[in-house]
Amino acid sequence: MDDAHSDSRDVVRPVVIDSPRRQLLLIPSESDDENGWTLPTVPMRPGETIRRAASRYLRRTVHLPPIRISPLIGRLSRRNSVVGVQFVVVVRPAAESWPSAVRFAIAPEACWWTTAELRSAGAVVEPAELLDFMDGYWEGWLPDGEISLE
Repeated sequence: MDDAHSDSRDVVRPVVIDSPRRQLLLIPSESDDENGWTLPTVPMRPGETIRRAASRYLRRTVHLPPIRISPLIGRLSRRNSVVGVQFVVVVRPAAESWPSAVRFAIAPEACWWTTAELRSAGAVVEPAELLDFMDGYWEGWLPDGEISLE
């Protein structure tokens, strides 16, 4: 598959969370900003559901233990492509907590952050709507289902 076609596909952006600490696991952004953080980007296969794409990536590629995907789904247009949608999904462990190595499974440079820490540090977060989305998730004021983040 050539790059033009892969850029037009929908993607899933899984937010791996630690609920008791209200933290999310982010990876360094590939932008020039050294204080930038982002989520993994998982291309969806034709006919694949949002949850299946996130599960495929986290269970098969990253080898995480069993997961639970929240019924809350954020939807954004893809900023680096004229077509395609990015879906943000919240993922937590099926058991009570993640194994300690979960951070390294996602990426060696991954870090746990609270939304308050990211704001206090002046970190650039992509997608920019992620912090408000996560605050809404933590506080319970976002409804289950798919919502626009634009």
